[in-house]
Amino acid sequence: MNPPQDSDAIGPTPGTWHLDPLHSSLIFVARYLRFGRVQGTFGRAKGLVMVADNPLHSKVDVALEAASVNTGVEARDNHLRSADFLDVENHPELRFVSTGLERSDRGNGVFLMYGDMTIHGTTRPMRLECHWVGESPDYASPDEIYGHFFAAHTRIRLSDFGVGDGGPTAWGERLVGDTVDVVLEIRLQDRDPIDFLRQIGHE
Repeated sequence: MNPPQDSDAIGPTPGTWHLDPLHSSLIFVARYLRFGRVQGTFGRAKGLVMVADNPLHSKVDVALEAASVNTGVEARDNHLRSADFLDVENHPELRFVSTGLERSDRGNGVFLMYGDMTIHGTTRPMRLECHWVGESPDYASPDEIYGHFFAAHTRIRLSDFGVGDGGPTAWGERLVGDTVDVVLEIRLQDRDPIDFLRQIGHE
C-alpha cells in the first residue's frame, strides 16, 4: 500500500504503478457523416507508470488491444476492426510511450505529457494535457492496494496514422471524420492487477 507521505503530497509516490483497466475509461469520440458523433472505448489495456523521485522524469508505457474497441454496435465494431480502419489482424495493438513531462501553468496537479503514439503501425508524436484528480485505497482490498486517479485529453487525426475514413458515401460525404477526440479517465494502482483480471476472466 502506498498512502500519501504528507498532506501536501501530490500524485503517486516514486515506484512502479500499474494501469487498472477495470476502473479506467479509454474513450474516443469520432464524427460520422459530417455531423454525427460516435463514442467508443477500448476495453482491454495494460500499462506501467514508473514514477521518479523528480515526477517530471517519470515514464509511461501503455498498450491497448485494438480488437477490444467497443462502440455499442457489434456490426460497427467489426467494421472498425477491419482493414478499412484499425486492421487489427495486422496491427493488434495501439501503444503510447512517453518521452517527456512538463508542468502546466494551469495549477497544481496539471501537467503536459509528450510521447509517441503508435496506431495502425504508424508512430507519431502526441501531447496530452493531464490532471491528477485524487487518490484513495482500493474498494475491495483497502489495506493492500492503493490507487491514484488521473484525467487527460487530446485530439488526433486518423490520416496521420494511415487509418482510413471508410471512403465516400453515395452523396459525397466521408463516412468518418478525420479528427478524433481522446478522453482518458485513468486509475493507477500500486499492485499488478493481472491475478485479479485472470480470476474474473478479463486478462
